[in-house]
Amino acid sequence: MPATLIASVLAELTAAVAALLLVVLCWRARARAGSWRAGLLDLARRTGRPLQWLMTVALLLVGAELLLPAQRISTEVYHLQVLEGGAVELSYSLCCTGGGMDACVVPGGAALRPGQPIELRRTRLLGRCSARVLDGPPAPCRCG
Repeated sequence: MPATLIASVLAELTAAVAALLLVVLCWRARARAGSWRAGLLDLARRTGRPLQWLMTVALLLVGAELLLPAQRISTEVYHLQVLEGGAVELSYSLCCTGGGMDACVVPGGAALRPGQPIELRRTRLLGRCSARVLDGPPAPCRCG
């Protein structure tokens, strides 16, 4: 099962659980306060501090994603699968793994072809990919 599929399923499951939790919290706040308006104001007052911490953590993660240097992988395209919206899921071989393969989704990668040398830039936290076509062969592996 591809990692992108697992990540999207987990994200959708997390969003569904969060929505259910929000509905339950709003329902309980309304029952405690007597009206929907008073219940929502009470809920906002009670959750102010945790939401600030959650937003702080989210901003730190976004900052780390933007500031950490992307991993550069010099390789060849092994297999392509065109996705909707012009994105391409490409498979490539990993250096120093004895034949290990990995895959990532490159937006706007319709010009890529199997066997073509590319340089992938993959972000450290979210694994977002971008590809650049190389003029010559990919750089040789340096293991060690």
